[in-house]
Amino acid sequence: MYFYLEKEVTSLNAMNTTATELKNIRERIKTIRFEKGLTQENLADMLHISQNAYHKLENGHSKMNLSKFIDICKVLEIEAAELINGPEQAYSFSKYYKKPAVKVL
Repeated sequence: MYFYLEKEVTSLNAMNTTATELKNIRERIKTIRFEKGLTQENLADMLHISQNAYHKLENGHSKMNLSKFIDICKVLEIEAAELINGPEQAYSFSKYYKKPAVKVL
């Protein structure tokens, strides 16, 4: 499973993520990296990849597999859902998973 972080994605990928959503994810990664005072080289070292490889991931010139996405979340100390949805949108599973009604006898 891959997040396609290319600049000109015209179709939906396996995660049903649009090109605009992918761009927003890349921008959030960059913003959080800046907020934490990290350079691309710092983050690349933490991810055990070259600075050039990280640059390509962050700028959409190469695809990012789910494993690398999770690694970035861990290094940046952010939940994957927040990185995908943005900090302004709290994601709740409650609308999908409701507790069954229980009768007390």
